[in-house]
Amino acid sequence: MSALISIETLIITAVLLLLYASWRLRQKQKYYSNVTSNLPTIGGLPFIGQSYHLFNVETLLDKLNAGFESMKTSTGCMWMATTPYVLTVDPEVIKHVTTSPDFLSKARDLYTHFDNGVLNGIIMSPVNKWKTNRKAISPFLAHTNILGLFPSFNENAVNVKNKLERLAGLGEQDIYTSINECVLQLSLLTIMGIKIEEGSVKHQELLTAFTDIIGHMSKNIVLNSFGLGFLSNTPHYKRTVKYLQALVRTRIKENLAGNIETEAINYFEENRHSMFHLALKALRKKIFSKKDVEIECFTMIAASYETSVGAAYTCLVMLAMHPEIQERVFQEIHSVFPDAITTVEYDDLQKIPYLDMVISESLRLVPPITILGREVEKDTKLCPGVILPKHTQVYIPIYILHRRKEIWGTDAHRFNPDNFLPENIEERHPYSYMAFSKGPRNCIGFRYAEITLRIMLIHLVRNLKFSTTTKFEDIILIPKVTMTYKNNPQISIEVRAD
Repeated sequence: MSALISIETLIITAVLLLLYASWRLRQKQKYYSNVTSNLPTIGGLPFIGQSYHLFNVETLLDKLNAGFESMKTSTGCMWMATTPYVLTVDPEVIKHVTTSPDFLSKARDLYTHFDNGVLNGIIMSPVNKWKTNRKAISPFLAHTNILGLFPSFNENAVNVKNKLERLAGLGEQDIYTSINECVLQLSLLTIMGIKIEEGSVKHQELLTAFTDIIGHMSKNIVLNSFGLGFLSNTPHYKRTVKYLQALVRTRIKENLAGNIETEAINYFEENRHSMFHLALKALRKKIFSKKDVEIECFTMIAASYETSVGAAYTCLVMLAMHPEIQERVFQEIHSVFPDAITTVEYDDLQKIPYLDMVISESLRLVPPITILGREVEKDTKLCPGVILPKHTQVYIPIYILHRRKEIWGTDAHRFNPDNFLPENIEERHPYSYMAFSKGPRNCIGFRYAEITLRIMLIHLVRNLKFSTTTKFEDIILIPKVTMTYKNNPQISIEVRAD
């Protein structure tokens, strides 16, 4: 009898929960009715919407693109679980979303995976805090300070070149790891003022820790869409977070006590502003708390490190797949550096326009950031006839935007640096391309990323030749925290005679 009562109770509870969930869903449908009735909308399964597509990340981008095709629009709405999200690849709408003060808040659901205690920083800070913190750290990315970092940029580029040169003649190799290791060193040096020797125990520990954190965030993206983000908070993940926190906390403690960490390069702190140096300055002025110093430093390390590695690797993959374009880039660099390279200066970067076109085209097809999102804090007009109610989230799928045939022509999926000839740029809407986002909440470090990338490629292409048997059409891209490849194309390397 007691067993029957228990089953009855269970059934009644389940029915009540289902009724409550149905009522909540109905309330949401009413709340967003102005949006869903005025924009083409894709529903999906009850309570699930289109979320099931997240389980197969290999086809996610294709499914998203197919969604736009089925809606026959550049701005529409899609239900994910019990929440509708507005998606747009309309450059004019994108301009409004990325520049209007009404869209300064980041979309809470899209960036939840950054809320891990070490990497949330200015990426997802509330607007008021974001403005204060960005102002405090912006001198690190000022033109004069970046010019002062050129010796470090060149040293890092030479390190990458030497590392890859040792792979010459060994057949196709995974060069991603080699780039990864060197770029982490540069981020730690310029942001934390710490020089850690490659191959040391500490270097390997940090490399593993950052890899683990990014991996955790990738899992968290999917789990959070189903309200299961807590499942990714494993003991290993918590130990990794504590390890990274301890690194900065120790550095803060030693600096506030007047001690100099043995791994810090004194001249670097004396002659240039590392990110850490500026964060400490903000701490002393009570603009930052110690937690702010910790989070903003690690946010900048992770952002510069993860996106820079991916961008450099993608450019080399594209050059390896298109030997005629690689040769043209080499000839351009050779004309600037006919007798080998000692150092690349800022003025040299103005003499390599074709390399710039190649970089832009590479990041068009494989943008470091797949999608970005904003959220409105009050009822806000999106476009004629569409008023977004408070807390509506608007997503901009950059990958889809960068491949729209209406913008880039019938060969939008083909690698073609001529897309970035001055006359072709002039014909396009300026918000058709946004590898580093746009507007006031764009990637604060985009100049740092662009310059380090160009310097690295100049050193590499001037000295090495890259090739691969992987075909461009065989690439499968997977959107994680940044854009990744399902299988990293393997690259062969030759040392150039000249």
